[in-house]
Order: sequence, then structure tokens, then C-alpha cells
Amino acid sequence: MGIKIKGTSQVLNRLKNVSNKATLETKSAVVRNTDQMFSEALANVPVLDGYLRGSGNSSYQDNQLTGVVSFGGQAAPYAPYVEFGTGSNVSIPEGFGAYAMQFYVNGKGTMKAQPFLIPAYIKYKKVFLRDMRKIAKNISK
Repeated sequence: MGIKIKGTSQVLNRLKNVSNKATLETKSAVVRNTDQMFSEALANVPVLDGYLRGSGNSSYQDNQLTGVVSFGGQAAPYAPYVEFGTGSNVSIPEGFGAYAMQFYVNGKGTMKAQPFLIPAYIKYKKVFLRDMRKIAKNISK
């Protein structure tokens, strides 16, 4: 014996449409904010020999709705030292202490911090959260 509730297929279709719309809008926000964060970091990266600037990269993972902006790697392994400085000139934004301390050597360095990536991250994190709130508000209508 089965009981069918009238209207369930319409409700399920509507929920599927809402889910698809939320996913598309979120992907768009991820791409937009990742691109903007990368552009801002790239504009602010100090240029001495061009290796650090050239090491910049951005990518997206649609299946996880994530964007990644990075600098450094093999092309410029010194990127964190530029970002945070060395020695007594270390500049660590709130929430990044554990990460920054991975690069602490002996505290005798003299390079002044020249932050470029973390300020862009902090700015676009706020923009992204605002975008997500806007999407949630629009979807819930």
C-alpha cells in the first residue's frame, strides 16, 4: 500500500532549481572574488627580479566551490619572508601567527615586511562573505 502526497514533485523540482541557482551563484562569486584577490595581490607584490610576481597563480575547484591564490613555490620560495619580514621587522596579521612562525628562523633578519597577499585575502574574505549573504538572502525569497 502506498500513499502519495500531492504536489511533492513540484516541491522537489523547486528545491532542485533553488539548489542549482545557489550553486551557480556561489561558483560565480568564488571565481569573481578569487580573480579580484589575485589581481590585488599581484598589483601589490614587490618587484625586485620578477620571480615573486611571476610565481603568482590562481585556480578554482568547481566541485568544491573553492578558489586558491598562491605565490612562491619553487620559483620564489622566499615569498613568506617578503610577506611577513624577518627578524624584529616581522609583521603578523591577527590569525596568521601559526602560519608565519613556520618561517621564523632566528630573529636576526633585517628585511621589513612587504605584505601583498594577506591584505588582499583579508579584504576579499569580507567581500566574499557579503556576497554569500546576498546569495542566501536571494535564494530564500
